[in-house]
Amino acid sequence: MPRSVQHWPGGIPTCIQPHPEPDLSDDEIKEEVKGWLLFVKENWVSAANAGASSDAEYELKHRRQLVEKWASATQEFRDSYQSRAPVGLPGTEGSRSRGEQIEGLRYPAEALERIYDTLQPDNTSGLICIAPVDENHPENRARLVKFAILLYDYDIEAGHCIDSHIPSEAILNPATTNDPSVEDFLPWSDLETANFLSIYLTHAGTVIYLGCLGTYMLVDKLGLQTGRLTFVEYEINGTVQESVEIRPFNMKRPNLRAHHCGSRGRPEDIRCVDGGYRHQNQPLDMDLPIVDILCQAKEVNKLPNTMFLCDRGQWTSDVELYAPGYLALEAEGRGGKYLLTRLADPNTIRGIKKQVMITVQDPSCSHAHFTWLAPRRP
Repeated sequence: MPRSVQHWPGGIPTCIQPHPEPDLSDDEIKEEVKGWLLFVKENWVSAANAGASSDAEYELKHRRQLVEKWASATQEFRDSYQSRAPVGLPGTEGSRSRGEQIEGLRYPAEALERIYDTLQPDNTSGLICIAPVDENHPENRARLVKFAILLYDYDIEAGHCIDSHIPSEAILNPATTNDPSVEDFLPWSDLETANFLSIYLTHAGTVIYLGCLGTYMLVDKLGLQTGRLTFVEYEINGTVQESVEIRPFNMKRPNLRAHHCGSRGRPEDIRCVDGGYRHQNQPLDMDLPIVDILCQAKEVNKLPNTMFLCDRGQWTSDVELYAPGYLALEAEGRGGKYLLTRLADPNTIRGIKKQVMITVQDPSCSHAHFTWLAPRRP
């Protein structure tokens, strides 16, 4: 059963603030959070003991309650735990399982009960849209549909540029922010749910994040307008460490660098591969018809690799292959009504030969920027 979006009722309390320092060593982090971990251990009440076993959100609400209490407490109250807390809770020692924090940063097991049931429903292997795209925001929706279609491969081979072809929607809490930006993603993902797999509170009551800090692929309202997603990596206090903006159809090689080549895929590395260069990722006009967007990019000679070999006819065929029926809806001014579930599964189109591929493999083919080299004979 899919998880539902979780919003902190009334928004994340203003007493809960990010830690001012973006960079701490492991030992410094352990010292900062030891009082908080002891507080959680001594104040955790199980659902059974609270008579709330039938409440599927009991642990979620209890985690939020503890986070708010610690953040809003007096420094004297927090000191009373910090002064007697060991580094590392007794009973949490030993080798760690996959995904578990190192010693000194482990929550008591009971505080992690049913935690996976209340995490946000984001897909970190694909594009995450943080702009509102519901029926009240039809322009955003229409641009997101184009964005999703443009994430396919418009080079000479059929395929998809990233690992997941249907974007997920991060529905941010309107009580927390009414103008979602990249900086709001990590609080939505981990703080709204008081996710103890990621967040910790410090001696001063501020928040640090020790879960997944990136690299994420996000698109906000401005990104939908300009046709660029943001590759982003965060600091432990939730601020942006590095980011780079990339057009959707340029994503093939940046995605390989980020996730499949033994590299951390930091934004600074992604800028150095074909498709990630700054001159290839200038703003687009996402209100143009989808094929015109590609043609306009070609006109200014800002395409990666061999995309320049393709033309309007090929790209029209591509869109029909990747998003059957979309062009007809777009011609009627109803492109935003296209169902993303109709997008072609990348596994079903892999290996399909495009007409442009057949043409360039013909030894008689000539192109202003392309010369066919016949294979050498031994």
